[in-house]
Amino acid sequence: MAAPPRPTHRLAPYVLPTLLLGGLALRLLFMAVGAAFYYKANSPFSNNDTYSFTQSFMNLWQHGHYSFNPLNPEAAFGRLPGFPFFWGGHYLLFGEKYVFQAVAFTQCLLDTVAIYLVYATARALTQDVRAGWVSGLLYAGYPFVIVWLTMSGSEALATFLTIVVFWWLATRPATGRNALIAGLLVAVALMVREYLGVLLLPVAFWVFSAKGISLPFVRLGTLAALGFLVVYISWPIRNYVFQHRLVLLKTATAGYDRYAEDVNSARQWVYGWSSDSDPYLDGIAGKAPLPEFPAEVFATPAEAARAQQLIRQARQCGTGFHSWRYNQRYEQPTNCNAELAAGFEALNASYKQRYPLSYWTRVPFANLKRAVFKSQLKQDAGGGSKVVTILFGYRSLLILLSLAGAWLLRRRRPTWPVVFFFTFMYLFLCFGIRHLEMRYLLQADAALLCLAGAPLMWLFDRLAAQFRTVSAN
Repeated sequence: MAAPPRPTHRLAPYVLPTLLLGGLALRLLFMAVGAAFYYKANSPFSNNDTYSFTQSFMNLWQHGHYSFNPLNPEAAFGRLPGFPFFWGGHYLLFGEKYVFQAVAFTQCLLDTVAIYLVYATARALTQDVRAGWVSGLLYAGYPFVIVWLTMSGSEALATFLTIVVFWWLATRPATGRNALIAGLLVAVALMVREYLGVLLLPVAFWVFSAKGISLPFVRLGTLAALGFLVVYISWPIRNYVFQHRLVLLKTATAGYDRYAEDVNSARQWVYGWSSDSDPYLDGIAGKAPLPEFPAEVFATPAEAARAQQLIRQARQCGTGFHSWRYNQRYEQPTNCNAELAAGFEALNASYKQRYPLSYWTRVPFANLKRAVFKSQLKQDAGGGSKVVTILFGYRSLLILLSLAGAWLLRRRRPTWPVVFFFTFMYLFLCFGIRHLEMRYLLQADAALLCLAGAPLMWLFDRLAAQFRTVSAN
């Protein structure tokens, strides 16, 4: 993709300021008016996850114990400290009355900065200021980022930090200082959202694209790792010193009562043959009618009977399923979680052994299709909203457009870190953990928008050339 001459139109100096001011105005308008309309009866500032972030800080501030649920020992590891301390800083400055509004306002400001970073990243990757403008514009109006800006949760801050990392990699040469800072930035991102630790691999791509496999590659990679460890190491040290456990990130339950081993094992079993676990988990818990199991799930009638036995047992003494149904802690002195986990794991192993191809393709590819072409919200599954369908269609179009940009720029190594991160996140969520929530893809989608301007400029240049040819003739 050849770089066109620098634009000299007299309006060019005003494009970026207009873009930033327009993006900020749109974000503040959503905060002031749109959020209440979008979230309807729910709070525009908090959701089911907010409590675990905010209470982790409040318990530390008020009681000296970093945990969102002192009754559950694993809640001390449930939330990495990035967003709780970000929220806590606002609490200390603005107080309990205005903390949520202050966090929302700061996130609007940071996301406006992200518009510039997307522009700068796209310009550096494509060597075309026009592509930078287009990518910045697409990000400025990207609704799936904007709707998270008022919420006290990690999504908006994690997205901002992801863009900061890719901006740094795209606009800085691979030197020792820059590698060290890149590692620091990745560690800060990980402290906000644990899966963002994978950004170390894009950093490795960045170093490789500049140095190849060589001693300088090893040296810069070591400096990036050291920068990462300077921030990250404080978390496992804290866990070992104060909690007397070596926990590198978080535990399997993340401190949530409802995600004890009985629920986690049952969910993994369901994800072997269905991409939607909640109806079955609701049914197993007795919270809703249990859907009929597909015929191929059980090998024999005895296995089906064993599953029914496990379901009855889960309702009686499964701590996670008790919390799932009643939204309260299981208080009995004994439980059957270990037996339930063993039973559901055996069912999962049986299905995997009988249908290995289906196990590794059916649900993962259904997830991948939904990840790219999702068209409705779960609560709209009955009829669907035309507005929601249009918005998700727009999202799918932007993903395809960005992938076209990745193809056009495939020979430019600086674009590889972005493409790798996007690919990893989609495969990890769809094929690995299989628990797909669209917000988990937000950072990957936002990063990929840095490539969305390239195909549009490619198309524009060819149409303009065709027009000039026709006019000349």
